[in-house]
Amino acid sequence: MIVYEVFRDGANKKIFVPKVDALEYLEHVKGNYSSFRAEEFDCTVEKKAGRWNPPAIEWFDDDGRKLDKYKDPDITSSPAYTYILGPRAAELLRPVISDVAELLPVPFQGETWYFMNVFNQVDVVDKAKSSYKIYSSGRVGPVEKIVFSPAKIPHAKLFTRPYSPRLYYAEHYPDDNPNTFKNVVERNKLFGIEIDKVWEQ
Repeated sequence: MIVYEVFRDGANKKIFVPKVDALEYLEHVKGNYSSFRAEEFDCTVEKKAGRWNPPAIEWFDDDGRKLDKYKDPDITSSPAYTYILGPRAAELLRPVISDVAELLPVPFQGETWYFMNVFNQVDVVDKAKSSYKIYSSGRVGPVEKIVFSPAKIPHAKLFTRPYSPRLYYAEHYPDDNPNTFKNVVERNKLFGIEIDKVWEQ
């Protein structure tokens, strides 16, 4: 069994952030633009389609770079583990993720991109075998070394964990089915994310 985590590809220089006016920027981010996030882009166990009101988005430009020189990603992220799919990626992935995620439209530069709200949240951590950061006060902090509980891990499905924005994908056995998230991303060379192994048993 292999558990993968979905990350932004380091070669992808274009990521989204919510578009805010100057007053909102100063009020919410206090000078750290990349820390700003819109709650609408948090993955939740409840579907959002019936109440979806997409925030405006823009490419993150922290230093006045000429972003047009960089390749547009098929899938990109915000700094806060939010994944947004371009039109081609959405068309390819919609059929294979519809049971675990919804694609919510986000207008951007005359196109429709899609926020991928993964509502498949699974408590898969083996708490007894995982190790945690312990503060000097004795308070238990976040997981430092994660161990998964194999019986709880879904096969060939995207999922999140409670209290964590991280996105995972797992295979109980090597799966040649072309209609899985990992295989669609890899076979179609969708640019913008990496799917890296983080645990194996």
